[in-house]
Amino acid sequence: MALVPCPECGKRISDKAQSCQHCDHVLVADPEKLTTQRRINRIKKSSSLITHSFLALILFIGGLAYSSWYADSGMGYDKIASQVVALLGLVWYVVTRIRIMMFKRDKQV
Repeated sequence: MALVPCPECGKRISDKAQSCQHCDHVLVADPEKLTTQRRINRIKKSSSLITHSFLALILFIGGLAYSSWYADSGMGYDKIASQVVALLGLVWYVVTRIRIMMFKRDKQV
């Protein structure tokens, strides 16, 4: 039994292994297993993108809410900080939504 690098993640695995224990990359040339693994990876990526989108939206709404209701009137440090957080949340949300649209266009199974 020899240790060889995984073609996906590069970590060392057994040459007898059917899949990498680090990244779950299928090493066997079974088409059904490869198709299943691709679907699982696509679902994981989709879930991750949706979670990022949700967190960015919460950051944006939280920054706006704090800036509107709780920050001192005028331009105090807390109001500026909350507006910066809202702006970062908005940018993160827009970028993530673009990544989701690009991901949906890519119709690989």
